[in-house]
Amino acid sequence: MVEFGFETTGDDVVAAFPGTLKGKRILITGPSWGSIGSETAITLAKGPPAMIVLLGRDIEKIQPVIDKVQEIDPGVVTKFVPVHLDSLRSVRHSAQQILDDDSIPKIDTLINNAGIMACPYSKTEDGIERHSWLPVQSARVINVSSYGNVLSDVLEDPNFNEGEEYNSFISYGQSKTANVLMAVGLNSRLQGKGLKAFALDPGSVPSNLRRFMTPDTIKEGMEVISKSAAVMPQRKTQQQGCAITIRAVIDPDLTVDGSIFLSDTQVTSDPKVVASYSLDVSNTDRVWRMSEQLVGQRFEF
Repeated sequence: MVEFGFETTGDDVVAAFPGTLKGKRILITGPSWGSIGSETAITLAKGPPAMIVLLGRDIEKIQPVIDKVQEIDPGVVTKFVPVHLDSLRSVRHSAQQILDDDSIPKIDTLINNAGIMACPYSKTEDGIERHSWLPVQSARVINVSSYGNVLSDVLEDPNFNEGEEYNSFISYGQSKTANVLMAVGLNSRLQGKGLKAFALDPGSVPSNLRRFMTPDTIKEGMEVISKSAAVMPQRKTQQQGCAITIRAVIDPDLTVDGSIFLSDTQVTSDPKVVASYSLDVSNTDRVWRMSEQLVGQRFEF
């Protein structure tokens, strides 16, 4: 039995489950070069899966990832689909593009990796505060959340009174809580149809996620963190960070009967990294209804 922990790398996880990715088709959002998403794609290519579909804004930021995947294994079909995740029109167009592509008969795993952190208040073209994007469903859904979920439950007003009451870290926290609750909600609705959904904390990994951080927002964040159960995490390499996502993708023995949250490559319900309200199935209906209202569509299964 392989023991996973803080030091586990993505390569370690792939090596622990040889052949598990064979024939799989994996879709990853936000895999720009230099991000944890790109490290995830590159490491998964060593499996190898049948296909990796990369969704992002600019091919220029994704092409180096495609090149690296092809360098590792030219047999992995690698596709780029342009999408602006802050536009419902763009998301729907990209989804239809995937559905219409006969070379993509199915998606086995969706990795909701794209994200931002502690950005200034702004809205998408659809009038939604930018932290508030929630995932869709697939055979196995992986929501890259963070320990930031312990900073805030999901508020009734995701737009913070039109920005008048906006706190960048509270907003970040509630978006991470929504990531977890959506995974819990997907399991409660679709587990009987074979779906498994997980959420995870990749840890503190070097990336451009903190590009909006200023001395003022750092101070604001420290104040919010000090009032929560959160403990500042140790820094990880990108290989250590992507290990958690890859275990959620690749481990056939992971179940959704208990906690569906992973941290340090292990399933956990430690309140320092996942709040009880984030795992409470009774909270999922509120988040589900809110997400349906925000996207203007009902999802019945």
